[in-house]
Amino acid sequence: MLLLELALLAMVLDFVYRPLLVPGDDLTIFRPGYVSHDSARLHIRYPEQGKLELRFKVLGFDQDIGEGVQITEPDSQEFVTNTPWESAGEFDPPTNATDFTTTTALINLRPSTKYLVELHSRQPTLHAESVLLGSVEFKTAPPPHSPTRLRFGIGSCIKPNFPYTLTSSPDVFGFASMLDHSDDLDIIMFMGDFIYADLPMYFGTSAEDYRRLYRQVYMAQSSRRLLRKVPMLHVYDDHEIKNNWHNQDHMPMGNAMIAYNEYNGLPNPPPELPAHSYYNFTHGNIAFYAWDTRRYRTQWEDGSDSDGSATMLGHDQKRHFFQWLNEVNHTAAVKFVVSSVPLTSGWSSTDASQDTWRGYPTERAEILALTKDVPNLFFLSGDRHEMAAVELPSGNIEFSTSPISQFTFPLVGNFKRNIDGEKTLHYRRPGHVKYGILDVDTESNPFIPRVTYSLYTTDVHQGLKPAWVYRASGVAWN
Repeated sequence: MLLLELALLAMVLDFVYRPLLVPGDDLTIFRPGYVSHDSARLHIRYPEQGKLELRFKVLGFDQDIGEGVQITEPDSQEFVTNTPWESAGEFDPPTNATDFTTTTALINLRPSTKYLVELHSRQPTLHAESVLLGSVEFKTAPPPHSPTRLRFGIGSCIKPNFPYTLTSSPDVFGFASMLDHSDDLDIIMFMGDFIYADLPMYFGTSAEDYRRLYRQVYMAQSSRRLLRKVPMLHVYDDHEIKNNWHNQDHMPMGNAMIAYNEYNGLPNPPPELPAHSYYNFTHGNIAFYAWDTRRYRTQWEDGSDSDGSATMLGHDQKRHFFQWLNEVNHTAAVKFVVSSVPLTSGWSSTDASQDTWRGYPTERAEILALTKDVPNLFFLSGDRHEMAAVELPSGNIEFSTSPISQFTFPLVGNFKRNIDGEKTLHYRRPGHVKYGILDVDTESNPFIPRVTYSLYTTDVHQGLKPAWVYRASGVAWN
Protein backbone atom coordinates (compact mmCIF):
# COMPACT_ATOMS: atom_id res chain seq x y z
CA MET A 1 0.00 0.00 0.00
CA LEU A 2 2.83 2.37 0.87
CA LEU A 3 4.49 1.76 -2.49
CA LEU A 4 1.19 2.45 -4.25
CA GLU A 5 0.71 5.68 -2.33
CA LEU A 6 4.26 6.77 -3.15
CA ALA A 7 3.72 5.96 -6.83
CA LEU A 8 0.49 7.98 -6.93
CA LEU A 9 2.23 10.88 -5.18
CA ALA A 10 5.05 10.75 -7.74
CA MET A 11 2.51 10.93 -10.57
CA VAL A 12 0.79 13.94 -9.04
CA LEU A 13 4.11 15.71 -8.54
CA ASP A 14 5.11 14.89 -12.12
CA PHE A 15 1.86 16.32 -13.54
CA VAL A 16 1.95 19.47 -11.40
CA TYR A 17 5.65 20.31 -11.33
CA ARG A 18 6.89 19.07 -14.71
CA PRO A 19 7.28 22.67 -16.05
CA LEU A 20 9.82 23.26 -13.26
CA LEU A 21 11.46 19.84 -13.45
CA VAL A 22 11.75 19.77 -17.26
CA PRO A 23 11.75 23.46 -18.31
CA GLY A 24 12.72 22.83 -21.93
CA ASP A 25 15.54 25.35 -22.04
CA ASP A 26 17.20 23.53 -24.96
CA LEU A 27 14.03 23.43 -27.10
CA THR A 28 14.38 24.27 -30.81
CA ILE A 29 11.29 25.35 -32.78
CA PHE A 30 10.87 25.90 -36.50
CA ARG A 31 7.31 26.20 -37.76
CA PRO A 32 5.24 28.19 -40.27
CA GLY A 33 2.87 30.86 -39.01
CA TYR A 34 0.72 33.02 -41.25
CA VAL A 35 1.14 32.24 -44.95
CA SER A 36 -0.30 34.81 -47.38
CA HIS A 37 -0.35 34.76 -51.16
CA ASP A 38 3.16 36.24 -51.38
CA SER A 39 4.84 35.78 -47.98
CA ALA A 40 5.25 33.39 -45.05
CA ARG A 41 6.00 34.15 -41.42
CA LEU A 42 8.33 31.62 -39.77
CA HIS A 43 8.58 31.13 -36.02
CA ILE A 44 11.99 30.10 -34.65
CA ARG A 45 13.40 29.21 -31.26
CA TYR A 46 17.11 28.48 -31.19
CA PRO A 47 19.04 28.69 -27.89
CA GLU A 48 22.52 28.24 -29.39
CA GLN A 49 25.21 30.39 -31.00
CA GLY A 50 25.99 30.86 -34.68
CA LYS A 51 24.41 32.64 -37.60
CA LEU A 52 21.18 31.24 -39.00
CA GLU A 53 20.18 30.88 -42.65
CA LEU A 54 16.88 30.15 -44.40
CA ARG A 55 16.98 28.20 -47.67
CA PHE A 56 13.89 27.52 -49.74
CA LYS A 57 12.79 25.91 -52.98
CA VAL A 58 9.57 25.43 -54.94
CA LEU A 59 7.93 22.01 -54.67
CA GLY A 60 5.14 22.74 -57.14
CA PHE A 61 2.33 25.12 -57.98
CA ASP A 62 -1.26 25.17 -59.16
CA GLN A 63 -1.59 24.96 -62.91
CA ASP A 64 -3.59 28.14 -63.38
CA ILE A 65 -2.78 31.18 -61.27
CA GLY A 66 -2.67 33.76 -64.00
CA GLU A 67 0.91 33.47 -65.17
CA GLY A 68 0.57 30.68 -67.69
CA VAL A 69 3.00 28.33 -65.95
CA GLN A 70 1.95 24.69 -65.94
CA ILE A 71 3.68 21.67 -64.51
CA THR A 72 2.18 18.25 -65.12
CA GLU A 73 3.54 16.64 -61.95
CA PRO A 74 4.73 19.46 -59.69
CA ASP A 75 5.39 17.14 -56.75
CA SER A 76 7.39 14.56 -58.69
CA GLN A 77 10.82 13.61 -57.36
CA GLU A 78 12.45 14.75 -60.60
CA PHE A 79 10.93 18.22 -60.29
CA VAL A 80 11.93 18.55 -56.62
CA THR A 81 15.47 17.38 -57.33
CA ASN A 82 15.99 19.76 -60.25
CA THR A 83 14.53 22.83 -58.54
CA PRO A 84 17.36 25.03 -57.26
CA TRP A 85 17.67 26.12 -53.65
CA GLU A 86 17.56 29.83 -52.89
CA SER A 87 18.95 31.54 -49.81
CA ALA A 88 16.97 34.16 -47.93
CA GLY A 89 20.18 35.32 -46.29
CA GLU A 90 21.89 34.90 -42.95
CA PHE A 91 20.80 36.52 -39.68
CA ASP A 92 21.84 36.60 -36.05
CA PRO A 93 20.31 34.02 -33.69
CA PRO A 94 17.69 35.22 -31.20
CA THR A 95 18.82 36.11 -27.70
CA ASN A 96 17.78 35.39 -24.15
CA ALA A 97 15.83 38.69 -24.13
CA THR A 98 13.10 36.97 -26.19
CA ASP A 99 13.62 33.49 -24.73
CA PHE A 100 15.65 32.73 -27.89
CA THR A 101 12.58 33.16 -30.12
CA THR A 102 12.13 35.23 -33.25
CA THR A 103 9.70 35.52 -36.11
CA THR A 104 11.03 36.21 -39.59
CA ALA A 105 9.40 36.24 -43.02
CA LEU A 106 9.97 35.04 -46.55
CA ILE A 107 8.68 37.60 -49.05
CA ASN A 108 8.08 37.86 -52.80
CA LEU A 109 6.67 34.34 -52.97
CA ARG A 110 4.37 33.04 -55.66
CA PRO A 111 0.62 32.50 -54.98
CA SER A 112 -0.80 28.97 -54.75
CA THR A 113 2.68 27.47 -54.59
CA LYS A 114 4.16 24.76 -52.39
CA TYR A 115 7.51 25.56 -50.79
CA LEU A 116 10.08 23.62 -48.82
CA VAL A 117 12.05 25.74 -46.33
CA GLU A 118 15.08 24.67 -44.32
CA LEU A 119 16.64 26.36 -41.30
CA HIS A 120 20.40 26.01 -41.09
CA SER A 121 22.91 26.94 -38.43
CA ARG A 122 26.02 28.40 -40.01
CA GLN A 123 28.15 27.22 -37.11
CA PRO A 124 30.73 25.00 -38.89
CA THR A 125 31.40 21.44 -37.76
CA LEU A 126 34.11 18.96 -38.65
CA HIS A 127 31.85 17.49 -41.32
CA ALA A 128 29.91 20.42 -42.79
CA GLU A 129 29.79 24.18 -43.13
CA SER A 130 26.27 24.27 -41.70
CA VAL A 131 23.85 22.13 -39.70
CA LEU A 132 20.23 21.51 -40.71
CA LEU A 133 18.02 22.43 -37.74
CA GLY A 134 14.63 21.73 -39.30
CA SER A 135 12.45 21.92 -42.38
CA VAL A 136 8.82 22.87 -43.08
CA GLU A 137 6.49 22.73 -46.05
CA PHE A 138 3.61 25.08 -46.80
CA LYS A 139 1.47 26.28 -49.66
CA THR A 140 0.92 29.99 -50.23
CA ALA A 141 -2.62 31.31 -50.42
CA PRO A 142 -4.29 32.03 -53.76
CA PRO A 143 -4.35 35.60 -55.11
CA PRO A 144 -6.62 37.96 -53.17
CA HIS A 145 -10.34 37.85 -54.07
CA SER A 146 -9.96 34.70 -56.20
CA PRO A 147 -12.37 31.75 -55.83
CA THR A 148 -10.73 28.94 -53.89
CA ARG A 149 -11.07 25.94 -51.62
CA LEU A 150 -9.92 25.98 -48.02
CA ARG A 151 -9.82 23.23 -45.40
CA PHE A 152 -8.93 24.30 -41.88
CA GLY A 153 -9.12 23.01 -38.32
CA ILE A 154 -10.54 24.82 -35.29
CA GLY A 155 -10.51 24.29 -31.54
CA SER A 156 -9.16 25.52 -28.23
CA CYS A 157 -7.96 24.40 -24.80
CA ILE A 158 -5.02 22.00 -24.45
CA LYS A 159 -3.04 20.58 -21.55
CA PRO A 160 -0.09 18.26 -22.23
CA ASN A 161 -0.55 14.74 -20.87
CA PHE A 162 -4.21 15.06 -19.98
CA PRO A 163 -5.64 12.58 -19.08
CA TYR A 164 -2.44 11.73 -17.20
CA THR A 165 -0.24 8.94 -18.58
CA LEU A 166 2.95 7.76 -16.94
CA THR A 167 5.56 8.71 -19.53
CA SER A 168 8.84 10.53 -19.90
CA SER A 169 7.54 12.32 -23.01
CA PRO A 170 4.12 13.91 -22.34
CA ASP A 171 2.03 14.46 -25.45
CA VAL A 172 -0.94 16.59 -26.53
CA PHE A 173 -3.43 13.85 -27.38
CA GLY A 174 -5.75 16.11 -29.37
CA PHE A 175 -2.89 17.19 -31.62
CA ALA A 176 -2.07 13.51 -32.15
CA SER A 177 -5.63 13.00 -33.39
CA MET A 178 -5.47 16.07 -35.64
CA LEU A 179 -2.35 14.63 -37.26
CA ASP A 180 -4.56 11.96 -38.82
CA HIS A 181 -6.17 14.75 -40.90
CA SER A 182 -3.16 17.01 -41.36
CA ASP A 183 -2.16 16.06 -44.91
CA ASP A 184 -4.85 18.25 -46.46
CA LEU A 185 -5.27 20.94 -43.79
CA ASP A 186 -4.34 24.44 -44.97
CA ILE A 187 -4.56 26.17 -41.58
CA ILE A 188 -5.39 25.48 -37.94
CA MET A 189 -7.13 28.31 -36.10
CA PHE A 190 -6.38 27.90 -32.40
CA MET A 191 -8.91 29.87 -30.38
CA GLY A 192 -7.31 30.27 -26.97
CA ASP A 193 -6.09 28.48 -23.83
CA PHE A 194 -2.93 27.16 -25.47
CA ILE A 195 -1.47 27.09 -21.94
CA TYR A 196 -3.09 26.91 -18.50
CA ALA A 197 -1.08 29.34 -16.42
CA ASP A 198 -3.29 28.75 -13.38
CA LEU A 199 -4.03 25.02 -13.59
CA PRO A 200 -3.20 22.84 -11.78
CA MET A 201 -1.00 25.44 -10.07
CA TYR A 202 -0.18 29.10 -10.71
CA PHE A 203 3.60 29.31 -10.60
CA GLY A 204 3.99 33.08 -10.72
CA THR A 205 3.68 36.32 -12.67
CA SER A 206 7.08 36.59 -14.35
CA ALA A 207 7.51 36.26 -18.11
CA GLU A 208 9.61 33.14 -17.48
CA ASP A 209 6.77 31.52 -15.53
CA TYR A 210 4.62 31.83 -18.65
CA ARG A 211 7.39 30.94 -21.10
CA ARG A 212 7.98 27.58 -19.41
CA LEU A 213 4.38 26.59 -20.09
CA TYR A 214 4.63 27.42 -23.79
CA ARG A 215 7.81 25.36 -24.00
CA GLN A 216 5.96 22.43 -22.41
CA VAL A 217 3.43 22.45 -25.24
CA TYR A 218 5.99 22.86 -28.01
CA MET A 219 8.14 20.03 -26.59
CA ALA A 220 5.34 17.49 -27.07
CA GLN A 221 5.96 15.14 -30.00
CA SER A 222 2.56 15.69 -31.62
CA SER A 223 2.92 19.46 -31.27
CA ARG A 224 6.23 19.37 -33.09
CA ARG A 225 4.91 17.15 -35.88
CA LEU A 226 1.60 18.96 -36.37
CA LEU A 227 2.95 22.51 -36.23
CA ARG A 228 5.71 21.67 -38.66
CA LYS A 229 3.11 20.45 -41.19
CA VAL A 230 0.25 22.92 -40.77
CA PRO A 231 0.43 26.69 -40.18
CA MET A 232 -1.28 27.48 -36.87
CA LEU A 233 -2.78 30.90 -36.11
CA HIS A 234 -3.81 32.00 -32.63
CA VAL A 235 -6.01 34.11 -30.45
CA TYR A 236 -5.47 34.06 -26.70
CA ASP A 237 -8.03 33.61 -23.94
CA ASP A 238 -8.04 33.81 -20.16
CA HIS A 239 -5.75 30.92 -19.21
CA GLU A 240 -2.85 32.47 -21.11
CA ILE A 241 -3.09 35.01 -18.28
CA LYS A 242 -5.32 33.86 -15.41
CA ASN A 243 -8.78 32.33 -15.13
CA ASN A 244 -11.62 34.57 -16.41
CA TRP A 245 -9.24 37.48 -16.97
CA HIS A 246 -11.06 40.83 -17.15
CA ASN A 247 -8.58 43.30 -15.64
CA GLN A 248 -7.30 44.76 -18.92
CA ASP A 249 -3.61 45.79 -18.74
CA HIS A 250 -3.14 45.23 -15.01
CA MET A 251 -0.42 42.82 -13.95
CA PRO A 252 0.30 40.08 -14.86
CA MET A 253 -1.14 40.94 -18.29
CA GLY A 254 2.11 42.54 -19.46
CA ASN A 255 4.36 39.56 -18.76
CA ALA A 256 1.74 37.10 -19.99
CA MET A 257 1.56 38.95 -23.31
CA ILE A 258 5.35 39.04 -23.63
CA ALA A 259 5.39 35.23 -23.57
CA TYR A 260 2.28 34.94 -25.77
CA ASN A 261 3.75 37.18 -28.45
CA GLU A 262 7.12 35.43 -28.41
CA TYR A 263 5.54 32.02 -28.98
CA ASN A 264 2.14 32.54 -30.63
CA GLY A 265 1.33 36.19 -31.33
CA LEU A 266 4.11 37.37 -33.63
CA PRO A 267 3.72 34.48 -36.13
CA ASN A 268 0.09 35.60 -36.65
CA PRO A 269 -0.99 37.92 -39.47
CA PRO A 270 0.38 41.37 -38.62
CA PRO A 271 -2.26 43.61 -37.05
CA GLU A 272 -3.16 46.78 -38.92
CA LEU A 273 -2.83 48.74 -35.67
CA PRO A 274 0.51 48.29 -33.84
CA ALA A 275 0.60 46.76 -30.35
CA HIS A 276 -2.79 45.09 -30.77
CA SER A 277 -3.59 41.39 -30.93
CA TYR A 278 -6.75 41.47 -33.06
CA TYR A 279 -6.15 40.97 -36.76
CA ASN A 280 -7.75 40.05 -40.05
CA PHE A 281 -6.61 38.29 -43.21
CA THR A 282 -7.92 36.73 -46.41
CA HIS A 283 -7.43 33.46 -48.23
CA GLY A 284 -8.56 34.08 -51.79
CA ASN A 285 -12.11 35.40 -51.40
CA ILE A 286 -12.52 34.02 -47.87
CA ALA A 287 -12.09 36.57 -45.07
CA PHE A 288 -11.22 36.14 -41.38
CA TYR A 289 -11.36 38.52 -38.42
CA ALA A 290 -9.88 37.40 -35.07
CA TRP A 291 -11.08 39.30 -32.01
CA ASP A 292 -9.18 40.06 -28.82
CA THR A 293 -11.88 39.38 -26.20
CA ARG A 294 -9.73 39.90 -23.08
CA ARG A 295 -7.66 43.04 -23.12
CA TYR A 296 -10.40 45.62 -23.59
CA ARG A 297 -13.39 44.17 -21.72
CA THR A 298 -14.89 46.12 -18.85
CA GLN A 299 -14.56 44.67 -15.37
CA TRP A 300 -17.43 42.72 -13.85
CA GLU A 301 -17.05 44.77 -10.67
CA ASP A 302 -18.03 47.88 -12.64
CA GLY A 303 -21.62 46.63 -12.60
CA SER A 304 -23.95 44.78 -14.91
CA ASP A 305 -24.92 45.77 -18.43
CA SER A 306 -28.03 47.53 -17.18
CA ASP A 307 -26.96 50.82 -18.76
CA GLY A 308 -25.63 49.17 -21.95
CA SER A 309 -22.05 50.29 -21.36
CA ALA A 310 -20.38 46.89 -20.86
CA THR A 311 -17.93 46.08 -23.65
CA MET A 312 -15.83 43.09 -24.55
CA LEU A 313 -14.12 44.53 -27.64
CA GLY A 314 -13.55 48.11 -26.58
CA HIS A 315 -14.24 51.17 -28.73
CA ASP A 316 -11.28 51.02 -31.13
CA GLN A 317 -11.46 47.29 -31.86
CA LYS A 318 -15.22 47.41 -32.40
CA ARG A 319 -14.91 50.35 -34.80
CA HIS A 320 -12.16 48.55 -36.71
CA PHE A 321 -14.27 45.39 -36.88
CA PHE A 322 -17.28 47.29 -38.22
CA GLN A 323 -15.10 48.86 -40.91
CA TRP A 324 -13.81 45.41 -41.88
CA LEU A 325 -17.37 44.08 -41.94
CA ASN A 326 -18.43 46.78 -44.38
CA GLU A 327 -15.47 46.06 -46.68
CA VAL A 328 -15.68 42.26 -46.83
CA ASN A 329 -19.45 42.36 -47.31
CA HIS A 330 -18.66 43.30 -50.92
CA THR A 331 -15.39 41.42 -51.51
CA ALA A 332 -15.53 38.04 -49.70
CA ALA A 333 -17.78 35.10 -50.49
CA VAL A 334 -17.43 33.67 -46.95
CA LYS A 335 -16.53 35.44 -43.71
CA PHE A 336 -15.36 33.92 -40.42
CA VAL A 337 -15.26 35.84 -37.13
CA VAL A 338 -13.09 34.21 -34.45
CA SER A 339 -13.98 34.75 -30.79
CA SER A 340 -12.23 32.99 -27.93
CA VAL A 341 -15.54 32.86 -26.01
CA PRO A 342 -18.91 31.85 -27.50
CA LEU A 343 -21.68 34.21 -28.56
CA THR A 344 -24.48 31.73 -27.93
CA SER A 345 -26.48 32.28 -24.74
CA GLY A 346 -26.86 28.53 -24.34
CA TRP A 347 -24.19 28.28 -21.65
CA SER A 348 -25.99 29.83 -18.72
CA SER A 349 -24.00 29.07 -15.56
CA THR A 350 -22.84 31.92 -13.35
CA ASP A 351 -19.37 31.63 -14.87
CA ALA A 352 -20.67 31.71 -18.45
CA SER A 353 -23.05 34.58 -17.67
CA GLN A 354 -20.05 36.69 -16.74
CA ASP A 355 -17.26 35.41 -18.96
CA THR A 356 -18.90 34.74 -22.36
CA TRP A 357 -20.85 37.08 -24.63
CA ARG A 358 -23.92 36.28 -22.51
CA GLY A 359 -22.51 38.79 -20.02
CA TYR A 360 -22.31 41.55 -22.68
CA PRO A 361 -25.81 41.47 -24.20
CA THR A 362 -25.95 45.06 -25.46
CA GLU A 363 -22.71 44.88 -27.43
CA ARG A 364 -23.60 41.38 -28.64
CA ALA A 365 -26.96 42.62 -29.94
CA GLU A 366 -25.22 45.56 -31.65
CA ILE A 367 -22.87 43.18 -33.47
CA LEU A 368 -25.59 40.72 -34.48
CA ALA A 369 -27.75 43.55 -35.78
CA LEU A 370 -25.04 44.17 -38.39
CA THR A 371 -23.96 40.61 -39.15
CA LYS A 372 -27.54 39.55 -39.96
CA ASP A 373 -27.20 41.52 -43.19
CA VAL A 374 -23.84 39.98 -44.11
CA PRO A 375 -24.25 36.79 -46.19
CA ASN A 376 -22.28 33.65 -45.39
CA LEU A 377 -20.80 34.93 -42.13
CA PHE A 378 -19.96 32.37 -39.44
CA PHE A 379 -18.71 32.70 -35.87
CA LEU A 380 -16.02 30.34 -34.53
CA SER A 381 -15.33 29.98 -30.80
CA GLY A 382 -14.09 27.65 -28.05
CA ASP A 383 -13.57 27.98 -24.27
CA ARG A 384 -16.40 25.93 -22.71
CA HIS A 385 -14.86 22.42 -23.03
CA GLU A 386 -18.04 21.40 -24.82
CA MET A 387 -19.29 21.67 -28.40
CA ALA A 388 -22.35 23.48 -29.74
CA ALA A 389 -23.48 24.52 -33.20
CA VAL A 390 -26.09 27.24 -32.95
CA GLU A 391 -28.03 29.44 -35.33
CA LEU A 392 -27.96 32.81 -33.57
CA PRO A 393 -30.91 35.26 -33.62
CA SER A 394 -29.18 37.08 -36.49
CA GLY A 395 -29.30 33.93 -38.66
CA ASN A 396 -25.50 33.57 -38.47
CA ILE A 397 -24.24 30.16 -37.40
CA GLU A 398 -21.70 29.70 -34.62
CA PHE A 399 -19.50 26.62 -34.28
CA SER A 400 -18.11 26.50 -30.72
CA THR A 401 -15.64 23.63 -30.38
CA SER A 402 -13.49 22.57 -27.41
CA PRO A 403 -11.46 21.12 -25.85
CA ILE A 404 -8.82 19.87 -28.25
CA SER A 405 -7.11 18.13 -25.33
CA GLN A 406 -8.42 18.93 -21.83
CA PHE A 407 -10.95 17.92 -19.23
CA THR A 408 -14.67 18.05 -19.87
CA PHE A 409 -17.73 17.63 -17.67
CA PRO A 410 -19.14 14.17 -18.47
CA LEU A 411 -22.03 14.23 -15.98
CA VAL A 412 -22.87 17.87 -15.33
CA GLY A 413 -23.85 20.33 -18.04
CA ASN A 414 -25.55 23.69 -18.17
CA PHE A 415 -26.21 24.21 -21.86
CA LYS A 416 -29.77 25.31 -22.64
CA ARG A 417 -31.02 24.57 -26.12
CA ASN A 418 -33.14 26.87 -28.28
CA ILE A 419 -33.25 29.86 -25.93
CA ASP A 420 -33.40 33.61 -26.59
CA GLY A 421 -34.27 33.23 -30.25
CA GLU A 422 -31.48 30.73 -30.95
CA LYS A 423 -31.76 27.39 -32.73
CA THR A 424 -29.48 24.64 -31.46
CA LEU A 425 -28.22 22.53 -34.35
CA HIS A 426 -26.06 20.17 -32.31
CA TYR A 427 -24.64 19.93 -28.80
CA ARG A 428 -22.05 17.53 -27.39
CA ARG A 429 -20.64 17.49 -23.88
CA PRO A 430 -18.50 14.30 -23.55
CA GLY A 431 -15.00 13.97 -24.95
CA HIS A 432 -11.56 15.04 -23.77
CA VAL A 433 -10.67 15.53 -27.45
CA LYS A 434 -13.00 17.57 -29.66
CA TYR A 435 -12.15 19.73 -32.66
CA GLY A 436 -13.75 20.86 -35.89
CA ILE A 437 -12.68 20.86 -39.53
CA LEU A 438 -14.29 23.24 -42.00
CA ASP A 439 -14.32 22.75 -45.76
CA VAL A 440 -15.01 25.93 -47.71
CA ASP A 441 -15.60 25.91 -51.47
CA THR A 442 -16.06 29.20 -53.31
CA GLU A 443 -14.74 27.73 -56.55
CA SER A 444 -17.36 25.24 -57.74
CA ASN A 445 -20.07 27.90 -57.78
CA PRO A 446 -18.58 31.42 -57.54
CA PHE A 447 -21.98 32.87 -56.63
CA ILE A 448 -23.11 30.47 -53.88
CA PRO A 449 -20.32 29.08 -51.65
CA ARG A 450 -20.35 25.80 -49.76
CA VAL A 451 -19.35 25.53 -46.10
CA THR A 452 -19.21 22.16 -44.33
CA TYR A 453 -18.38 21.69 -40.65
CA SER A 454 -17.24 18.28 -39.32
CA LEU A 455 -16.91 17.51 -35.61
CA TYR A 456 -14.21 15.03 -34.59
CA THR A 457 -13.83 13.39 -31.19
CA THR A 458 -11.76 10.39 -30.19
CA ASP A 459 -14.88 9.04 -28.47
CA VAL A 460 -16.42 8.32 -31.90
CA HIS A 461 -14.56 6.34 -34.61
CA GLN A 462 -11.30 7.04 -32.69
CA GLY A 463 -11.41 10.48 -34.29
CA LEU A 464 -10.80 9.05 -37.76
CA LYS A 465 -14.32 9.87 -39.03
CA PRO A 466 -16.64 12.74 -38.15
CA ALA A 467 -19.01 12.38 -35.21
CA TRP A 468 -21.32 15.00 -36.75
CA VAL A 469 -21.43 16.90 -40.05
CA TYR A 470 -23.32 20.07 -40.94
CA ARG A 471 -23.58 21.49 -44.44
CA ALA A 472 -24.50 25.15 -44.32
CA SER A 473 -26.83 26.62 -46.91
CA GLY A 474 -24.75 29.22 -48.72
CA VAL A 475 -26.48 32.19 -50.32
CA ALA A 476 -25.64 34.47 -53.22
CA TRP A 477 -23.24 37.12 -52.03
CA ASN A 478 -22.16 39.37 -54.91
